[in-house]
Amino acid sequence: MPIKSRTTIISRILFFLIAAAINIVTAGAQDRIEWEPVEGADHYRVEIRRDGNLVLETRCEEPRLPLFLPAGEYDFRINVINAFDKVASEGEWSKIRITAVDFPFIIDLLPAEIHEGEKPDFRVHVSGYTDGENGSSFHFEGIDGNIIPLSIKEIKEAPSSAGTDAVWTEVVLSSGKKSFEEGAWNLVMTNPDDRENRMTPALRVLEKHRPRIRDVSPDQFPAGMEHNPAIVTISGMEEGSIVEFSGPSDIKAQLLSKDDKGNLEYSFNLLNAEPGWYSVAVANPSGGTDSKERVFQVYPRPPTEEELEAEAAFKIDEKEPRELSDYPHALTFGWNMNFTVGEAADYFSNDFIGLSVGISQDFHNDLIRRVPWLNGLGWESKVVYSRHRTEYPLYTLFCQRITVEAGIQYITPFDFPLKILFRGSAGVACSIYTSPEYNRNEEPFGTYKIRDLDSFDFTLRFGMGGRFDITSRWFIDLALDLTGTFYLSHTSWTLQPNLNGGWRW
Repeated sequence: MPIKSRTTIISRILFFLIAAAINIVTAGAQDRIEWEPVEGADHYRVEIRRDGNLVLETRCEEPRLPLFLPAGEYDFRINVINAFDKVASEGEWSKIRITAVDFPFIIDLLPAEIHEGEKPDFRVHVSGYTDGENGSSFHFEGIDGNIIPLSIKEIKEAPSSAGTDAVWTEVVLSSGKKSFEEGAWNLVMTNPDDRENRMTPALRVLEKHRPRIRDVSPDQFPAGMEHNPAIVTISGMEEGSIVEFSGPSDIKAQLLSKDDKGNLEYSFNLLNAEPGWYSVAVANPSGGTDSKERVFQVYPRPPTEEELEAEAAFKIDEKEPRELSDYPHALTFGWNMNFTVGEAADYFSNDFIGLSVGISQDFHNDLIRRVPWLNGLGWESKVVYSRHRTEYPLYTLFCQRITVEAGIQYITPFDFPLKILFRGSAGVACSIYTSPEYNRNEEPFGTYKIRDLDSFDFTLRFGMGGRFDITSRWFIDLALDLTGTFYLSHTSWTLQPNLNGGWRW
């Protein structure tokens, strides 16, 4: 048998079944239309006309339809829809009369899908709505029996989508502070006469995804590069999620690809990006968010060869001299001890009597003030008194030495009370010898007189220590100096721990 002939026979059989089903409608029924189910039907489509105009076209899963139209006479027909959503057969138009009794009927609900935690206002189109304090009521009913009552926020008449004179009622509903659990929910409309209608299911609540930012690789990028590939790993993302990057400046991030494991491949345009740390934030459409600070760093662009050459060039004259300090001068007073080292220890003993007074000043030279690492460099001048005791087999001598020195000092320019001190100086030492047993004019050494031992000698001093700033003007220095006195025949070295107090102006 040809395929066309088989199709024709099947269509005629379905047409016969639907025609028989329509004839089963009870003439006196006013609250619903019922018909016998048709085998092979996926669902039914009911069309209702009044005076030749289409009033309602709706889908029915079951072989029945509640009547919710205004009172009057109508024409209707029932179409059988197969599993491919195609019309398997069209029924004939039949007449029905509807009385003035209104039955509750839910036409549609928006939104029909939300996520956990959302509390939107719902808009529902209904027929048979009764207004007033004891009017129609609404509630959601969960699969497990949970009930969420709904309050009515707004009511207005809404023309039907068919474009006829028929009107539905649009009701705005609110669940208040109640939260929906994941799953399907039915919407129930109840009229004062206890007639009710339910849409099953009317609302689907989806799980609220909570995104988590896992990693950004690599986590360091050079500024100034236009294309910087990176992989951002985020779990729990939904379709339509928004990912944002923030930091010292706005950066352009182009999404290149995304896989089902939450790995997003981006290209960062850092051509004009500022160096520093950047953060990442993600927001799901359902409301879940996550953010992570200091995820990746943009470091300064490496200099080019031309820039390195230019930096190496001596352009000291192009720099402005730094400002002078508020107190560039300083006056110091101190006490020091003397510990002889080397050959001098054979005839000079240690002594704890020593005094010093000095003056210092930061360099004012424009050239020095243009070099950053020379900040803290200055000159100093000092007069130091020290005493050394000598004991010969028969006589005791004292060497009293007065040293006049000039040199430079360097104090680290840290913004911290404790600073490191370096200094070096050169000068002339005047050594005067005395003896407690003899006057200077007597001859205890045979043909030599004591004053013949007096001398002027060249000295060098190197020191290192620390400076503690008590205030902006007062300070204390604690240092260890190595002093050398150069005689014609030998050199005498002395270690001099010293404690100094100073005042700036």
